[in-house]
Order: sequence, then C-alpha cells, then structure tokens
Amino acid sequence: MAKEKKENKEEKITKQQPKTKKKTVDKWKKKTWYTIVAPQEFEAKEIGETIVEKAENLMGRIISVSGRDLANQPKKQHIHIRFKVINIVGNKAHTDAIGHMIKDNYMKRVVRRKSSKIMIVKDYPSSDGIKFKIKTIIVTEKKASGNQKAGLMKKTDEMMKDIISKISSRKIVDELVFGTIPNKIYPQLKKIVPVKRIEITNSEIIASK
Repeated sequence: MAKEKKENKEEKITKQQPKTKKKTVDKWKKKTWYTIVAPQEFEAKEIGETIVEKAENLMGRIISVSGRDLANQPKKQHIHIRFKVINIVGNKAHTDAIGHMIKDNYMKRVVRRKSSKIMIVKDYPSSDGIKFKIKTIIVTEKKASGNQKAGLMKKTDEMMKDIISKISSRKIVDELVFGTIPNKIYPQLKKIVPVKRIEITNSEIIASK
C-alpha cells in the first residue's frame, strides 16, 4: 500500500512539470545589413547602413546627408544632400542624388536689415532633359530698388538656364552644392547692384524628358 502511494506521488509530480516551450524564430536573423553608397559623382562614398528583411524594401528609400559628412567640409554643415536608392548589388544599395536643401534658419543669419533678399524659383532642364526645380537666393549689400530686384531676377534666370542646360542630370546636384555656379553668376549680378551673397538653397528633380 505504501509502495502504491509512493508511485502515485511520483506520477503526480511528473504531471506537474512545465511543458517544453516552442522555439521562437528570431526575426533579426532573417534580416540583412546593407551599405548605402553615394553615386560616382560623390566618389561612391559610403553614406550609411541599414538592416532590412528583403532587399526590395530598400528600393526608393531616401537618405539625407550633410555636406560636412559627405565631403568632410565643415563649412557645408548647413547643406543636406538627398539620395535615393535605385539599385542593389550584393550588400550595397546604390543611389542617385535627387536634390539638396539649406535650412531657412541659416539664411536668416545671412540677411541683414539694410540688405535685400531676392528669391528665384524656376524649373531648368539638364543637358539630358531631366528637369530640376531650383531655388536661388541673392542677398544684396544694400537695399535694392524694385527695378534692381527685377534685373537681378531676370539675369539670374537667364544664366541659370544656360548653365544647367550644359550639365548632365547626374552631376547637377554636385555642381549646385560643391561647384562654382554662384561664382559664374556673380560678375553679371554685381553690375546691377552690389551683391553680398548668392546661395542655391534648394534643388529637386521633378521630371524626365
């Protein structure tokens, strides 16, 4: 009788033991790291890393990088260049430059009370027929008259149209941010009124041919 009770007790203890948990799948193990790479115009520099489960989830993703980080130029910290993922090869996500932006608070520090700010926003086609919306801001040394402002806008528009039409779409953002376009415009604009600063504050690809 005592033996039978002991067996029952052992059987009861066995039944109370916790069940083995089912193995859960680690979602992170399914994901892969990808290096995001700038186009050749920016020396194919690595501009970031990301982890995704499927490579196609990266397609079309937009990344913003400061001019300082991209080109190691502290004076370009206020400029942000936008890149779009267009192709994936192995573990590298390749991009195209699709535009740039300078924050408004930076320009507010540049404009003084006794100066004028003239803004020109126009669409310009590249040499290969890709349209870009470009915003150019001119800051004068002193207050400009209405006629002077109109003259600055007209001359800037003419020159920008001519300059952009000679550059391929792949190189436009690089030229706008790191190139000498403002320097090319300056000599003509200062004939109208003394100019303190020319900034191309925004660019955005908007249409293809």
